[in-house]
Amino acid sequence: RIALGVDLRTWPPLAPRRRCRSVARLIHVASLNRVKDQSTLLHALAKLKRAGIAFRMDIVGVDTLDGQMQALASHLGLEDFVHFMGFRTHRELRDLVKAADLLVMSSKHEAGPMVLFEAAIVGVPTVGTAVGHLVEWSPSAALAVPVGDAAALASGIEHVLANDDLRMHMAGIAQHRAIIEDADYTARAFETLYLEVLGPLSAATG
Repeated sequence: RIALGVDLRTWPPLAPRRRCRSVARLIHVASLNRVKDQSTLLHALAKLKRAGIAFRMDIVGVDTLDGQMQALASHLGLEDFVHFMGFRTHRELRDLVKAADLLVMSSKHEAGPMVLFEAAIVGVPTVGTAVGHLVEWSPSAALAVPVGDAAALASGIEHVLANDDLRMHMAGIAQHRAIIEDADYTARAFETLYLEVLGPLSAATG
């Protein structure tokens, strides 16, 4: 296991910040596709709406589903709550992520995701499905829920938004972990792994 860390020179850390708005700012960063499972995400957001939670969700990513998720959002009555941002450059993405109170992931499976680390670096914790590093980080540095469970995802988001001390605590631990496993750590880890693999080969051919 080698985490793909963040370059702290181009994506410098920001201290976690308390919520200062009545409307929660949520962000989801992923291409619109079946693996990222935005259908479950939108059904979770519809449950938050019905529960009376005030929120705005920015969804950032290339649409590979030909408008299906936008149509679902409309069907669920989320037009005023969910904003499809399309592709954004890495620089533009940073501004959107650091403005959020919470990153929300809904993937069916992941190797990372790297955006979990990027959000953590700028002081934003994550609620998402139990995939990749979310499993490792939950429950202290993130909150993981079962894959494909919209009700659990909605409940997790509501739980963290309702307790800002918890949200701040998660953000602090997440940032600490992400800083420890930054891009320099990743480079050193891969170099060490390559040397371990090449060592016996070098000895055999020497």
